Amino acid sequence: MRIVIADDHALFMEGLKNLLEARGYMIVGTAKDGLEAFELAKRFQPDVILLDIFMPKSDGLEAALMISTSFPKIKIVMLTSSENEQNIFDAVKSGACGYFIKNFHSDTLFELLEALMNGEVPVSPGLAGKILNEFQTGKLQSEMSKHHLTDRQREVLSFVSQGYIYKEVAEKLGIRERTVKYHIQSAIDKLHLQNRQQLISYASKAGLLEETEPKNE
Repeated sequence: MRIVIADDHALFMEGLKNLLEARGYMIVGTAKDGLEAFELAKRFQPDVILLDIFMPKSDGLEAALMISTSFPKIKIVMLTSSENEQNIFDAVKSGACGYFIKNFHSDTLFELLEALMNGEVPVSPGLAGKILNEFQTGKLQSEMSKHHLTDRQREVLSFVSQGYIYKEVAEKLGIRERTVKYHIQSAIDKLHLQNRQQLISYASKAGLLEETEPKNE
């Protein structure tokens, strides 16, 4: 199994790297932010990418979206200390196929990775029940039915619909212009549309656009 690890906490990342290599896993690269993770995905085409959710420049959710859109065969697993349900939902919507809480025991980590390569969708112990409960209450279905667009995609699209160019949207949201382009293209692909104009028209009619400040001409 060829793995890329992305985490802005150097001590944690180095410890995880050593742990995995001791078990025979091949770590082909490490990154300290989401953009570096994307570049490593492009360069090495690993089997698995372990992504921290909260990172500078481009967080794990944005990186997961870019990677899953460009390299759908790569399995993405989110590594985080957060058990927040919304983070789990956003991770799934961004293309992640696993969600590991950082307080895992080493044996649990290896079991989860093995499950991942066997085609399962592994989550840390304790989260499965929480996710099942959300399914039963209908909350997760509601979250996942919003036309399959992530909150960030809808946010970006809302600014674009107001006439902001990609560079301006990037400055307002504190992300890269390239990330804005990925969000728009991914939304077009998810909704099976042909261009940005169709996307804006569809999103407006479907009530997907969020309220943003109009652009001053």
